[in-house]
Amino acid sequence: MLHTEGEKIVDAKGNQVILRGTNFGGWGIMEDWFCPFQNPAGEEIAYDTLVSRFGQEATHRLFQWYRSNWISEIDYKNVADLGMNCIRLPIWYRNFQSDEKGTWYRTQNGEIDFHELDEVVAMCKKYGLYLIIDLHGLPGYQNDYDHCGRSKSMSLFDDTEKAAGYRKVVIDFWTTLAKHYADEPTVAMYDLMNEPLGTNITINNSMQQAFWDLSNDIYKAIREVDSWHIISMEAIWDPSAIPSPEVYGWQNIVYQEHLYDVTNFAYLRKVNEIRNADYNAPFYIGEFYPRGVSSFDYLFSLFNKRNLSWTTWTYKGAGPDADKSPWFLYGSSQIEKINYENDSYDTLWYKWGECLRTDGGNFTKTAFSDYAAYYVDGSVDQAALYSFGAIDSIGSVKTRWNLFTDKLKAIITTIKDWIRKLSTGDLL
Repeated sequence: MLHTEGEKIVDAKGNQVILRGTNFGGWGIMEDWFCPFQNPAGEEIAYDTLVSRFGQEATHRLFQWYRSNWISEIDYKNVADLGMNCIRLPIWYRNFQSDEKGTWYRTQNGEIDFHELDEVVAMCKKYGLYLIIDLHGLPGYQNDYDHCGRSKSMSLFDDTEKAAGYRKVVIDFWTTLAKHYADEPTVAMYDLMNEPLGTNITINNSMQQAFWDLSNDIYKAIREVDSWHIISMEAIWDPSAIPSPEVYGWQNIVYQEHLYDVTNFAYLRKVNEIRNADYNAPFYIGEFYPRGVSSFDYLFSLFNKRNLSWTTWTYKGAGPDADKSPWFLYGSSQIEKINYENDSYDTLWYKWGECLRTDGGNFTKTAFSDYAAYYVDGSVDQAALYSFGAIDSIGSVKTRWNLFTDKLKAIITTIKDWIRKLSTGDLL
């Protein structure tokens, strides 16, 4: 069982463990820019439409089928073969609950059905990987982004009776999950809320206080049933977004940030803010991507030099040029998206079937995959730290050129996606 000692994550023998891995994005909750469905407003609209067409149980089975194909055993092996030691798994409460009231899916014996998550834990254990369980989508929506389930719908932190009900469901969700995995050392930490408040996290003081109070309520509830596991609190953009441990008396916690800046100087500033926060707790970079003129070699080298744990966003993706995109370790440009309004159930089952498997013939390993593997042992490119270059310097000239051109293609794809979301009103 991992735990924290000061600014370090350590194992039971006191040895420092730096987590370096990737996210299994799209497993528990989909984003249409890299997953096989299409709605820029979020997965919940597609989910509810399918429930209205086929019923709750049939839709639940369909999404379970999707998850079993999007991530299968080969993917855990691939991550381990790259030398990584960690997977962050984004989940949605509706993977396990049928409604926002917190109605659990149950087995025939009446037990809460965690079998899918149990299988993830078993695969991580088999391949020597730690697991971070990330609640990416919460009832009531914890931010205004599509990746919480539905864009522009945040109400979890409102001062209303309905929002209070959502918060109660969230606390019960984490209490139940933590009780189930209390003795499981493969689980590295519980990530309470993905990107809470979004851009409002350092702007709206009243909502920020509500976020802090809910974090503390979840923390206390988990500690009632699980005193051992690390709990991750997301500051997202900078440490000031969340209080130091002394404010609420938090122990055995890891602070998490997500970094998507456009220059290497901006990343240096963010990492210096982490160092200067003086929280006497570890910081972990849960998601990152070098936008603009920032570079991968600088990011990896900076994180490794500062002994920061990190997980790339994200492991695999399907979409235009995804087979070449440095957003992914594995990608495909051949996957057909479902039409959730018109496709028959059999067609949906086929489109979310074995063709989605990484070893199903449609996905290829990206140039970025081998590039990221260079840094998983803690390597630091000293030249990159001082050059602040926009072009990566590790590998052959051909490898560096391919990664540079792939990144340019990814920028173009991202801009097109932004334009699409602007046209639908789903880009904040």
